[in-house]
Amino acid sequence: MLAEERRFRICEVLARQRTVSATELKTTLGVTAATIRRDLAALEEEGLLVRSHGGAVSKTTSTNFQPSYEALGRINLEQKQWIAEAAAKLILDGDTVFLEGSTTVYELAAHLLQRNRLTVVTNSPLIVCQLQRAAHINVMCTGGDLQRDIFYLSGLWAQRSLTEIRVDKAVLGISAIDPDYGISTASQSEASIKKQITKVAKERIGLADHSKFGNQGFAYVGPSTDIHTLVTDSGTDQKYITTLRESGVQVIVAGPQENRTSAGRTQPTAG
Repeated sequence: MLAEERRFRICEVLARQRTVSATELKTTLGVTAATIRRDLAALEEEGLLVRSHGGAVSKTTSTNFQPSYEALGRINLEQKQWIAEAAAKLILDGDTVFLEGSTTVYELAAHLLQRNRLTVVTNSPLIVCQLQRAAHINVMCTGGDLQRDIFYLSGLWAQRSLTEIRVDKAVLGISAIDPDYGISTASQSEASIKKQITKVAKERIGLADHSKFGNQGFAYVGPSTDIHTLVTDSGTDQKYITTLRESGVQVIVAGPQENRTSAGRTQPTAG
């Protein structure tokens, strides 16, 4: 496990329980005490925690914890790839699609390179770069203020551009979802973009790996039913899947073997 991923996991633990012992981290991460001390020292320098005797105390909360894009991209990567492959089958030739900036949506973009007559609007510079080599995809970018840590365009310009378009489908990355509370995120600026996206898309598709469930972020986006279809992985607790389906959300569970829907229906294929 790379240092960045270890430190992300330490922050996740602290976001949940506020304090943690070095012994617990050593056992959880399977590394030496010296490695834990170095990681805690590095995170203290970043202002994310305060080291205490035998452990650490968080200086952040679960609601506003926002890891770097690089760290996010490595977490649950295999599951994100399953989700991306399943979600790509929902995007057809000729569609007009908004792809929101997120690590899972970025994985999805790689599956669209062979689509024809596709128009993609995005607020992600990385997705623009991903799709620029696809000859038959028209790519448009919102503009806006760049959040450098997560390569995400937001702010007034991004919101204004979204008021002037309508799309067939929007694919959103879900950073926190609690079926009772709804969808939320760590950043108010991201929440504003997500809210605007839900207004301009005929069909809304959310992507969320199992780690995003049961969480509540700082900024509220909207009820879970704002999403028409949610694609997740087989590690997601069945109670969340059942609750969402009962509320009318179509849930697609993606795995290494096959992608399944709630009623066993065959998913639409591209083209």
